[in-house]
Amino acid sequence: MDFTARRSAQLAAILMIATVATQIIYFALYSNGMDINRMVIWTTEAVAFLGIGVFALAVAAKAGSNTVAWSAIAAGGLLNVVQVGMGLAMFAPLSEAGEALAPAFQSVLAGAFFLYFAGKFLFGAAAILIGLGAFKTGSGAGKAIGGLAVLGGIAAMVTNVGGMAVGMDMVFPAGAAGTAATLFLGLIASKTVAEGE
Repeated sequence: MDFTARRSAQLAAILMIATVATQIIYFALYSNGMDINRMVIWTTEAVAFLGIGVFALAVAAKAGSNTVAWSAIAAGGLLNVVQVGMGLAMFAPLSEAGEALAPAFQSVLAGAFFLYFAGKFLFGAAAILIGLGAFKTGSGAGKAIGGLAVLGGIAAMVTNVGGMAVGMDMVFPAGAAGTAATLFLGLIASKTVAEGE
């Protein structure tokens, strides 16, 4: 199967929206005190982020414009694979080991969230770059979504750089802003890749 830039962009966009859905589901279950099957949700996210990384790299290599934005999407996807992997592979053994390994668990948790913030920061940057193009050249819904992507991207970059600096105190605002930016980025990204690229 031949993956054109457009097809790769569409697949990356679908996977970005899928990660938004998993984050909303996770937060809704967590907020209501319900049981969360972290293995299923986080494995789904890991596969989606792997796909985002690969398909965004394909777009960056083939597309004539927005290569920096697509490179940021690819890097953000790959950073998120690592942070999800840390959650899947390291959180449970360290948290179940008791007080002796509590400092190690806190360090791993902080490291995973640093990567989470960095990935969302990059998605925010891509949302600004792609959103600006859509806002300038689009019309109607494309212009509106482009504008929302820019605003969401700015909020994501600001809050997630704060998260990288201060850590877990920024989880909820940075996560919310990053998720919003990812949603609008996913909605507008594939539209910026011309037919046949």
